[in-house]
Amino acid sequence: MDREPLDQTSQSQPRVSVVMSCYNNESCVSRAVDSILNQTFSRWELIVVNDGSTDATGEILDAYADRDSRIRVIHQANTGLTKALIAGCSVAKTDVIARQDADDVSRPRRLESQIALLDQDASLGFVSCFAEYVGPQGEFLSQTSRPTDPDEATKQLLHDRIGPPAHGTVMFRKPIYEKVGEYRHQFYCGQDADLWLRLAEVSKIGYVPEVLYQVQIDSVGITGSGRQVQQRFGVFGRECHQARISGEDETPILAKAAKLSADLRQERDERRHSEPTRSQQRSRVLNQSNTNYMIGSQLIKNRDARGRAYLWQVIRHRPHHWRAWARLAQSSLFVFSGANAERDACARGGQGQDA
Repeated sequence: MDREPLDQTSQSQPRVSVVMSCYNNESCVSRAVDSILNQTFSRWELIVVNDGSTDATGEILDAYADRDSRIRVIHQANTGLTKALIAGCSVAKTDVIARQDADDVSRPRRLESQIALLDQDASLGFVSCFAEYVGPQGEFLSQTSRPTDPDEATKQLLHDRIGPPAHGTVMFRKPIYEKVGEYRHQFYCGQDADLWLRLAEVSKIGYVPEVLYQVQIDSVGITGSGRQVQQRFGVFGRECHQARISGEDETPILAKAAKLSADLRQERDERRHSEPTRSQQRSRVLNQSNTNYMIGSQLIKNRDARGRAYLWQVIRHRPHHWRAWARLAQSSLFVFSGANAERDACARGGQGQDA
């Protein structure tokens, strides 16, 4: 029996739309884009929203788009991550959308494995994977896993607030995304957690039991005030979830989120057009010290001597940081390789990474 001719057009059409937003990511965006180019699954389109970058990000992205027709770049004035993602998802050509952050890396089998999981189980509205966290120089910090049973994973997300390890790990079905109301512009941040709750109310989440995504922890990190803001939007998201399951109106909660978002955008714009105050400079140094301590402490826990370089940066700016001194003392009990010991000696000489 003769077979029907293979439809070459259908085979070349994308099945997954990868959506990424960039703002002044010239130092890392190539790594993120390359990780998509290196995927074993080739039927994708990459939609990159250049959200008003003032550095070379736009030029870098245009060069990639010139070399590969699967890459589309949207240049726009700065609106913030949430609105940029809304714009990117709105032009996706496929029924499946995968997120990718501009400073992270997807492992080569990520798209292949996640689309396969969605294809296997129609009850899944979105999927994620295990993730690895690395330091500014690619140092391994930790790994995060999740339940592989969709019922247990969905229960944990809805009741225990344990969801995807990172925003960029997620792939979701566009029809369900649209059904639940997409990303919501009222959320300046925390837009991912709000969306995951709404997706989990009408479908299940599944996890590929492999580390398929790498999250880069930058030495600048998230400020203390930034963490507080994230927490506030997280509360808004959970309050909205509770209102929905109770049959109550979300509108007053969304109005509060929108008001906070507007205030934060105004503060952001004011900072961009003025010199940082002494208080803001001190806050920046404190934030970098806290992040360097977190990275250095985790590396020492991993018995990686490179952690000492980060701890010395903390002590250089905050000599009385007793926890950093304690971690350094602890590290002296470990046996490190000669290469790491040499790196440590350079750090103590003031040649380590600047905080």
